[in-house]
Amino acid sequence: MVALARSARQAGLAVALLSNSFGLTPYDPYEALGVWDLFDVAVVSEREGIAKPDPAIYRLTLERLGLPGEACVFVDDHPRNLPPAEALGITTVLADGDPDTPARIAALLGIPAIS
Repeated sequence: MVALARSARQAGLAVALLSNSFGLTPYDPYEALGVWDLFDVAVVSEREGIAKPDPAIYRLTLERLGLPGEACVFVDDHPRNLPPAEALGITTVLADGDPDTPARIAALLGIPAIS
């Protein structure tokens, strides 16, 4: 997924992180993974005071991206988080561990598949 995010950014697409945080202090797992620079927008539940599947956090992400839902793809590993995104017109993908998931996402984004 990290390689896919990099590829999307290189293709000129806006990339957002929408995460139900498991904490940022004293240890920031996002910093440790080196992913902050992968995103144009980062919406983290701990910072916002709302979490998925609350529709407000999806609307906030779209607002910060400056994009309509129809222009976005949302990937999540929890099925319950997909319906609120779909209700906003966002294409959703369940990241269920299927090895073809990154290729499916790449196809939706119109970028080369990452192997």
